Amino acid sequence: METTKKLNPWIRTPFFDYSLIMGGAFFTLLIAVLSFQFPTMVPAFFWIWVIFFEGSHFWATYSRTYIDDKYRKENSKVLYNSLVFFIFPLLAILLQNQFKTISFTVFYGFFIFAWSLYHNAKQHYGFLSIYAAKIKMGFKEKTKMKNSLYAVIIFSQIYFLLNFKLQGTFSVGSALEWSPALNFLATKMFYILTGIGTVYFLYQANLLFKKYGNNILPVISYISTCLVFYSTMFYFIAQTDHFITKDGVSVLILIAIMNSLFHNIQYHAIVWHYGQARYNKEENEKYGIAKFVNGKTLNYLLVALLLGIVFGFIVWNVGSSPDLNGSFTSNASNWAYILFFGIIGHHFYLDQKIWRPSKQTDLQSYLS
Repeated sequence: METTKKLNPWIRTPFFDYSLIMGGAFFTLLIAVLSFQFPTMVPAFFWIWVIFFEGSHFWATYSRTYIDDKYRKENSKVLYNSLVFFIFPLLAILLQNQFKTISFTVFYGFFIFAWSLYHNAKQHYGFLSIYAAKIKMGFKEKTKMKNSLYAVIIFSQIYFLLNFKLQGTFSVGSALEWSPALNFLATKMFYILTGIGTVYFLYQANLLFKKYGNNILPVISYISTCLVFYSTMFYFIAQTDHFITKDGVSVLILIAIMNSLFHNIQYHAIVWHYGQARYNKEENEKYGIAKFVNGKTLNYLLVALLLGIVFGFIVWNVGSSPDLNGSFTSNASNWAYILFFGIIGHHFYLDQKIWRPSKQTDLQSYLS
């Protein structure tokens, strides 16, 4: 085994990484277990997720961009040009009003969900890149780990998209109704591909362990976590997510929670980590209110909760979410639809611009 100099392969510490960067996956799986044990609690779990995790994590993006005076001045072009994503849901509503037979709002909602799958996978690659950089992993080795990561995530995502989301959104029949061959391609083929990806990952992990020793543990642990989480969620839990139905169709409410909750917890962890480094170590920089909000943990949590409540109000007025009894109301509002999908699309786009350590030297230093 080759020797390497003493270094910290973790983003902060093993406890921090296992509990927040990876632990969110197992917390999310725990929510699934509780949902099956106490199915009447699923609507409550949904609203807890919307307010405490989903809405607050959108705020986390804005907390390190728009309210940071220094960052806003240095990146004003991308921050303001990206607001165009609030126009797209407005266009969907206008087009739907013009062409009554085509549900442009439904199509746009499906597009946003598909983008969320890509967004989640890219965030996982971002964490993998941080771990790889901390142990100075070679380009070819990192590429093999990236391929492993995507193999254990993307095939299960596509499986869910084809067999559940597509059918539920557009009332498309299952692949089995078309032909046995098509059914094989849409279902069992993805099990096989995930299995092949798992074998490939284990083989590459064994090679890397021989070279890097225990320093490779964060990388192996992270990809293993993603493998367990995504395979369990999309291959098994999706088939039994019948807790809440609307017009006789399962709304996959538990999957909606799970698909984002792991991501939400990770995101808060990395934004908090970033905030501790940026706002508490450079006293002379003019960050504005961002220093007050993100520099102190309690302030960060309280403001995140407040904005999460605001997002919850928006979600309720979109009209496609259940109340605490699992019933749906007809309180849909166009303004809420625009804000809801505008915030999500804007977050997806802005995120891929502000988290680029390879191109931002200051971000490299904050992420150590």
